[in-house]
Amino acid sequence: MTTLKISEAHTAQFPMVDHAEGIGWKVITPVEAEVLRHGRENMFFSSVLEDKLREFNPWLTSDQARAILETIEALPPTIEGNWEVLRWMRGEHKWYDEDEKRSRSVQLVEFDNPDNNELQATWEWKIEPVARKGNRADVIFLVNGVPVTIVEHKNPTSGDALTRGITQLRRYEKETPELTAQTQLYNVTHMLGYWYGVTWNVSRRFIFKWKYTEDESYKSATQAFFEPHAFLRTLKDWILFYVEDSETRKSVLREHQRKAVDKIVARCADLERNRGLIWHTQGSGKTFTLLTAARQILEDKASFNNATVILVVDRNELEGQLKGWVDRLLGEMQAADVNVERAESKADLQRIFDSDRRGLIVSMIHKFEEIKTNSSTRDNIYVFIDEAHRSVAADLGTYLMAAVPNATIIGFTGTPVGDSRAGSGSFKIFGRDDEDGYLDKYSIIESIEDETTLPIRYKLAPSSMRLPAKDLEEQFYALAGEEDVTDVDELNRVLERAVNLRAFLGAEDRVDQVAQFVAAHFKENVLPLGYKAFVVAVDRETCAKYKRALDKYLPPEWSEAVYSKNVNDVVDRPVVAELQISETREEEVRKLFKKADQEPKILIVTDKLLTGYDAPVLYAMYLDKPMRNHVLLQSLARVNRPYIDGENISKKVGLVVDFVSVLEDMKKALTFDAGAVKGALEDLDILMVDLHQRITAAASEYLRADGAKTPDAQLEAVVFGRFIDPAARKVFYDAYKDIEALWEILSPDPGLRDHIQTFRDLSKLYAAVRANYSESGGFLGDLEHKTRKLIGDRATQEGLGRFSKVVDFDVETLKQLKGEDGPDEGKVYNLLRGLRKEMEEDPAGAVVLQSIKDRADRVMQNLEDRKINGIAAMVELEALAKEKAEAKQKAKDSGLSDIGFAIYWVISQGSAAKAAAFDSLAASREIETVLAKFPSWRQNPDERRRLRASLYKPLLALGKNDRAAVIERIMQVLEQTA
Repeated sequence: MTTLKISEAHTAQFPMVDHAEGIGWKVITPVEAEVLRHGRENMFFSSVLEDKLREFNPWLTSDQARAILETIEALPPTIEGNWEVLRWMRGEHKWYDEDEKRSRSVQLVEFDNPDNNELQATWEWKIEPVARKGNRADVIFLVNGVPVTIVEHKNPTSGDALTRGITQLRRYEKETPELTAQTQLYNVTHMLGYWYGVTWNVSRRFIFKWKYTEDESYKSATQAFFEPHAFLRTLKDWILFYVEDSETRKSVLREHQRKAVDKIVARCADLERNRGLIWHTQGSGKTFTLLTAARQILEDKASFNNATVILVVDRNELEGQLKGWVDRLLGEMQAADVNVERAESKADLQRIFDSDRRGLIVSMIHKFEEIKTNSSTRDNIYVFIDEAHRSVAADLGTYLMAAVPNATIIGFTGTPVGDSRAGSGSFKIFGRDDEDGYLDKYSIIESIEDETTLPIRYKLAPSSMRLPAKDLEEQFYALAGEEDVTDVDELNRVLERAVNLRAFLGAEDRVDQVAQFVAAHFKENVLPLGYKAFVVAVDRETCAKYKRALDKYLPPEWSEAVYSKNVNDVVDRPVVAELQISETREEEVRKLFKKADQEPKILIVTDKLLTGYDAPVLYAMYLDKPMRNHVLLQSLARVNRPYIDGENISKKVGLVVDFVSVLEDMKKALTFDAGAVKGALEDLDILMVDLHQRITAAASEYLRADGAKTPDAQLEAVVFGRFIDPAARKVFYDAYKDIEALWEILSPDPGLRDHIQTFRDLSKLYAAVRANYSESGGFLGDLEHKTRKLIGDRATQEGLGRFSKVVDFDVETLKQLKGEDGPDEGKVYNLLRGLRKEMEEDPAGAVVLQSIKDRADRVMQNLEDRKINGIAAMVELEALAKEKAEAKQKAKDSGLSDIGFAIYWVISQGSAAKAAAFDSLAASREIETVLAKFPSWRQNPDERRRLRASLYKPLLALGKNDRAAVIERIMQVLEQTA
């Protein structure tokens, strides 16, 4: 039976390449790859790309194919350059045909016939730019000689493998951007999990777990992701470049979005059914889904007979999330020969219909008012309505449908109006052709499970400043019940009639009281986490009051009021006008608020930014404005966006503090489907009960100790006794992290007072266990903000650092450790950390030490499997330390350089050399002389080939097959020490 080998190479890299080969990818060795690249400073397999250019474009000359290659190679290693590479791959660029005297589209990839492409995979891809530090990618996938995916593998036994993989990919972009200049996608895997994302947007927030296959095996995940048809379609259809806050961004559609796009396109091609509802929860990327479907239909002119897609949006979206990057997307469509127009007025929209324009038409819903009936009776008109729950309100939907009676109409919403079972509201309008009332659904619970969004937890503000439930019922629900409130404008019209309610919420003394509470709560609960907050006021006047009140309790630069403008404010509402910020300042504030290290930290809003504005760093919402149903859910969704800070600590939930009692009765607040949000929107008190139960159970399970021992001895007994078993550690890690997450959300709180010491002890235990069993040590590494502050100084004072010591792995240190107090198990781990560090810092020495490390790892494994105890482990490590000392002395006596001795070691340790009584030392000296003749072998492929050929002579005494194997091993040593 083969022993399972747990390392990056044995468990991840090479199996991935094997699995890819099983579905049609050709495996290229690292040596072959460097020949095809013409050296480590290059990224393309240039000969492969040139051959494919000539094959797919027979009209190109050899010089033209070379010129296209050079054009692509010259693109800058930036996100803009990366986008241009993808455009080349998608066939969006042209080249001049000398014979036909016209520009023609250039094809780099045959997306419809994967077998016609050269699909290649290789590993240990080193990039070494001139005069800069190089890097190495674990695995690279190439299509027709162009690198398209970079894969980062981590050791399966590492608990923070995903974080380390992301950190490494970020480092590539900074240190060697050439490595990601062309690659479009990345994978991070440690065999127990498989994640993917796009280059030039590497962060924990934008890395997604691959879940396309029911079979969760590593092989299935790899083959599902890289299946040629599906993978090429990802390159062709699912990667998006867009503009957000004036910066180019990049994204890839997730599985639920891809499924929805395919359903939309299929429905638009259906001759029998012409309605569909896409019900995807807030924050799940509906707009990307909508625009991708539109683009696919418009670019497939043959199938859809040169169609028209009408994108119906409202003013909030044009001013919010669509502003900026929609122009970029429209520009891309125009570059792909798709006509794009915006209806600037009702008359302009009528003109577009009258002229029978094809392509993409962007219009706001109100421009359909009084448009002529049967303005276009074509059946290849496709109307995509964003936020469909409100866009077809009143008579506007009737005007639209009468104008294009034969159109296919698809509605997109996260909060549909009506009941799917009763076939009312949104379901009646859009869902008539589907039994369930919708074409596709992606629920809020699904999005939380996929980590697309986060759960929201709420707490009721103190009763002394909260709107009484009776007043809410009489002055808000009674009025709101008379009409279907689907957006902020409609909500504000209802609240204008609730005079007494607004007077209560906007009273000066109450505003001051709430502001004082918000300031204290923000400083204690939000600021320590590095997050930001919204204050949602009942109207613009109250926004202005909150700004002045908060300035008394917080630095003025911490907050900004953002609300709409009215020309009469100067006369009617001078305070509102005085605090009104300019459009330029508002645009700046929108950008700055999204950055954790910039101010403002708090935005005071009432109408703007409650829809169409995504700021992942937004954690808390102080809700002081009555709302319900769609407006409530959309507003609360501002805090449910995932966020990872610079220390790789993730936001766990969004928090709402309710000052108007709307969340006290969820059935009244969310009449359309209150049950659907169960688990997604819950009282914070539920978490407090959960924490009490978990921390009590953990204390009973992990904090009981032998009272006869000193505190240090008690801790060591647990760390080196109970937790020497990796399975036991994993159970403890999971239990602790659940508790820590709850503590970060809930603290400070009086309800935690009796548990502070217990949590501190659990945290110290966790820090000690993590430090002792990690490869690098460090006892505060993955603790979160409040926890780190709670135990940081105490950890140092109480000596937890002894669990993360790194000591030299040598005979002298072993003797010294034997005389020190403390369990032998801890000394074993400290010694092994020292051995790993030495090998990392000395690549040539690592060749000699590898076999010693392998045996030391087996000692540790036997210790963890309880086959030996700490005393026996120290005895075995002492023998290895003596062997290491002998090897070091032998290296010194040999007179060889470090690399020369590494070569000698691999030759002399081989069975062939031993059997032939081969003079390994003499051969190694001769090889050192050979190496001196080829100083540029690392950069020059020709020198590398000549070096390899020159190694045959010193090894002639070995048999042919043995000689070839030894030469291959020597080249590997040279690569490793390069």
